Amino acid sequence: MSIPTKTRQWILSNKPSGLPSLSGPSQTFTLTTAPLDSPASNQLLLQLLYLSNDPVQRGRISPNIDPARLYTTPAELNSPMDARGICKILQSRADGWAEGELVLANPGWREYAVMDAAKCQKIHSLEGMDVSVTQFLGALGWTGLTAWFGITEVARAGKEDAVVVSGAAGATGSMVVQIAKHIIGCKRVIGIAGGEEKCKWVKQHLGADACVDYKASSFVEDLQKETEGFVEVYFDNVG
Repeated sequence: MSIPTKTRQWILSNKPSGLPSLSGPSQTFTLTTAPLDSPASNQLLLQLLYLSNDPVQRGRISPNIDPARLYTTPAELNSPMDARGICKILQSRADGWAEGELVLANPGWREYAVMDAAKCQKIHSLEGMDVSVTQFLGALGWTGLTAWFGITEVARAGKEDAVVVSGAAGATGSMVVQIAKHIIGCKRVIGIAGGEEKCKWVKQHLGADACVDYKASSFVEDLQKETEGFVEVYFDNVG
């Protein structure tokens, strides 16, 4: 393919107080086309293949969010919406980075982007494992790393610990449940989720010993029953 000289991109044009608006004078995002610079020394021209649409993006576009509540900065108005993605290198001016290689980067909501190689991370295939590359945006990406370091390095959960996980059906919570139960081998893993279907999924598919429905009228009693005695670790995903 020819080297692109422009890119389509979604600009954050208004920060919504309620649900994002898809059209009208106060629409949240606007599709624009912008010129694309050629990569300079130690830069890469990237083509976005897969984009990670993470829950934190909702907080980042809120006009009233307290920056202290975010682990990253609020999204900037009139700039491409920020997001992490899997990209292919179309052109490289950085040693050790070859055209055609796949990388993890933060190109935002853009078809193409020019980025410093130092801000990109190469994606390496896992020997002996048939894993979709998109897993590097989930289980093998920030979601999985957050769960892994949270439960192993921060909580330091062990085999003799009972662990309670809120948001157990969510992206990070579901990873915590699996790591605690199947990798660490914690003696008991209790999830908290909203609704019977989610609780069933957490138990049957993720392997939790129990999952308590916070929407149920008996939530307090159910939680007390499942955590009778002593719980060593509470992994909170809902603040």
